[in-house]
Amino acid sequence: MKKITPEESAQMPIKGTGNSSQFYKAIISLHIGEVLFISKKEFTLSRSPARICRTIMKRFPDVKYRFGEVADGSGWKVERLEVKKP
Repeated sequence: MKKITPEESAQMPIKGTGNSSQFYKAIISLHIGEVLFISKKEFTLSRSPARICRTIMKRFPDVKYRFGEVADGSGWKVERLEVKKP
């Protein structure tokens, strides 16, 4: 353990939590009608994209997605849906 300078600190970014992963950010930034394809080769998290979508929908009730694994098994598709308000 040692103290470091501000310059050294700038060279060492802090690793983010799952909610700041590139996949979480890409999914939450989708606009209504946009579709995102995530290939299995590039997906490195332990939680599936479906789990990320459910977490976002639970946290933000005005955000809805249609999501699932692509039939050929190559990855996942996530589509942002419009929320119908009563």
